[in-house]
Amino acid sequence: MKNLIISFLILIPLQIVSGQDKIITIQHDTIFCRIVSVSSTHIQYEQKDENQDIVGKFLPTEQILEYYRNSQSSDINSDRQMPKPVNKHYFGFNITPGIGKYIGRYSSTWDENYFGVGVEYTNRLDNTEVGAGLIISNETSISVPFTAKKYLGEYIFIGISMMAGYDLKEESLCIGTVFMIGLEYVFENGFSLSLTPNLRYSLTNLTGNKDNPNSQGVIVDTSIKTLQHVGATIGIGYRF
Repeated sequence: MKNLIISFLILIPLQIVSGQDKIITIQHDTIFCRIVSVSSTHIQYEQKDENQDIVGKFLPTEQILEYYRNSQSSDINSDRQMPKPVNKHYFGFNITPGIGKYIGRYSSTWDENYFGVGVEYTNRLDNTEVGAGLIISNETSISVPFTAKKYLGEYIFIGISMMAGYDLKEESLCIGTVFMIGLEYVFENGFSLSLTPNLRYSLTNLTGNKDNPNSQGVIVDTSIKTLQHVGATIGIGYRF
């Protein structure tokens, strides 16, 4: 009888542990919990904290390798395995204010104001995101950026963007490079907010002719110029 009681006391905790749900992260950490709900963007689960109180938590799907829901702790009749989502699309609208100056032989004070509005589409694979967009600005009227980002955790990313466009002011083609580091927060419904400080270098007058006289015979300097801007991009978008 004594051995039966001891065996019973040992089996109870084992059954409790085996009856738990579990989540395995991309770092191969195992979270024992009770899974409340599963969506395309996150898993909601419950765990006991240090005071043995039940606490609700969320975990984004991009951080999850797989999960299992036990039949004893959910309405699902068997364990279920979820491969880590590989694709996540983004479509957004952004504005970019900044200040700039010409550098090199055209060095000046920071009096070249910049303001651009644009749209962007990107596709995220694991922690890497690539895409393209369209920007209309007060200097380069229309430009197309090709962007690559690397996410360092859940919120922080670094990236680079190569831009090609047409400058109506200089009546010439231009190209540019943007270096960025930013923060993005994605809400449960898929909408997101981002703030991205950036440093931009642009080459203008790529199709101009140096010392080309205008119709009045005045010599106009249309040589290539380098423009440097410091700014920040505020983005509002949706991930799906």
